[in-house]
Amino acid sequence: MQKRKPKGHREDPASQLLLQRLKELAEKSGVSVREERLVREVGYHVRSGACRLHGQDVLLLATGASQTERIDALLDFLAGRDLDGVFVEPDLRRLIHGRAVDEAQTA
Repeated sequence: MQKRKPKGHREDPASQLLLQRLKELAEKSGVSVREERLVREVGYHVRSGACRLHGQDVLLLATGASQTERIDALLDFLAGRDLDGVFVEPDLRRLIHGRAVDEAQTA
């Protein structure tokens, strides 16, 4: 079960900026990024991730997830995506590349 954020809890401004930059990068790569309240049903666990909806790639980010979890979902998604046709700032490229290397080593 996910922990709820305490009322009045503010997210780290640097993390907020990183989240926004990653969402913009995903959208530049041709993916629609949506933050949705993902409802959990009995028998399965719902989490952020990519899907195809009406022929369009969509990345759903759970609004109930922490900022770190949403950043991780974006990094995981972008690490598996072809970003050659999109300008990626060097610091973001290092984060994404580091995630891709981690995934390749665990596979």
